[in-house]
Amino acid sequence: MNKMKAKIDELIKKFKIELASKDGKEGLAVFGKPSAAEIAELKALKGEIVAELKRRAAEREAEIEVARAEAAARLEQKKREYLATADLRRCLIYRQDEFCNVTWSIATLSYDAEQDRYFSAEYGLANYVALEHVTATMEKISQRKDSKFYGLECVAWEITPDEEKALLAEQAPAKEKAEKEAAEAAERKAAEEAAQKAAADAARQAKFDEARETGKPVLLQRWSEPCNDPREECSMDIVRQYAMPDGSVKTERNHTW
Repeated sequence: MNKMKAKIDELIKKFKIELASKDGKEGLAVFGKPSAAEIAELKALKGEIVAELKRRAAEREAEIEVARAEAAARLEQKKREYLATADLRRCLIYRQDEFCNVTWSIATLSYDAEQDRYFSAEYGLANYVALEHVTATMEKISQRKDSKFYGLECVAWEITPDEEKALLAEQAPAKEKAEKEAAEAAERKAAEEAAQKAAADAARQAKFDEARETGKPVLLQRWSEPCNDPREECSMDIVRQYAMPDGSVKTERNHTW
């Protein structure tokens, strides 16, 4: 039995054999170039090799599970020690980044009395909640003078459970209000743009009417743009568009020097 085990170990090591499957059938992945005799040997010992590879895989998985359990136990112990010593407080957090973007949130922070400031709670205890909309309770709390620094860009206020409930409860109506105001603003903008377009169309049509009545071109618009002729020694062209008596548009381009 020991000789057989040694032989299987030798073959696995020599050809870096791994478990594989093809078309749903169990097999072996063999690397290298075994001789004809070695191929025959591999085929003859396929069952034993598969069993050994499975045993090794199960052993590795068991070792991994033990390591995971030990790591989890160590983490849980550190968490218990942290909870026994940390001064954790539920806080409303205001953050303004370098681009002046403001965000609000609620999270559990660790208070350091010596530095009189907050730090992030460790071991996943932050229980972070983003607040998308500014509410009355949020504004009220932000007026208090008991804020403390948190990180490089934040200040925070300690809040009670009732205040947290109020902050969360106010988010839904605040969202509805913001969405309604955004929809109304979009309608006003669309109406303004439609009115501006109608006025521009009317003014343009008036110029075509004038050209038809007078029999003379009427200037529609004038602008400057880079010269379109590389043969000319100029960098800027003056372009004019005219409404013509026949209803067409005529474009004139003048080079500048």
